[in-house]
Amino acid sequence: MPNSMTPATPIDLTHPALSDADVAYVTRGYAALAAMCDGRRETPAEVRRLMAEGRLPRPTYHLSDGTEMVPRDYFDMADAAGGVDSLPGWFADRLRRELAARDMDSSPERVAREWTDYLNGEYGVCLRRVSPENIAEKARLIDAVEQAIARPRPDDEDWRAALRRDVDLLDAMVREFADWDRVRFGGPVSRDRLITAVRASFPALWAASPRASRAG
Repeated sequence: MPNSMTPATPIDLTHPALSDADVAYVTRGYAALAAMCDGRRETPAEVRRLMAEGRLPRPTYHLSDGTEMVPRDYFDMADAAGGVDSLPGWFADRLRRELAARDMDSSPERVAREWTDYLNGEYGVCLRRVSPENIAEKARLIDAVEQAIARPRPDDEDWRAALRRDVDLLDAMVREFADWDRVRFGGPVSRDRLITAVRASFPALWAASPRASRAG
């Protein structure tokens, strides 16, 4: 895929003032864009321009005073790629390989959709660490959990072990999410559907596990 990947029209991720609980969550897990630019060549104004051009991800959240909040690994992929200009091609090549290694759709269309989601800031919402590897692995785990709960076999030890493993791996990979995320994405998020709800539906799978006491 060429380095000039053109993103699709981004979805609207703007939002009104966050609740106090969401502000606490966001300030604990994210950083202000200006702070992330400290010590870097890019200024906040330059990063905002790159966001507007569809070359770097949009802010994940805005505080009530307009502060743009981004993941603490915000620049990691651009740095690994060797710069913003190289990022689209680097992202496409890495993601295509990771998807293909998992026998998943690695078509240019799929890669372009994931690039758009990345630029929209969506992966900053859900992944604790954003990388092509984690984007592909999250997709694999979601597919595996969805297929398992669509055909439950609670008497099958292999099924139980696989579901417990995949849910726990997904738990370690995805963030807790803000309450606002359930509003802007129109309902339950992946954590709600594929971790919390699954553990509630099959509690015996985690009854003897150290993870059993953790909130999903």
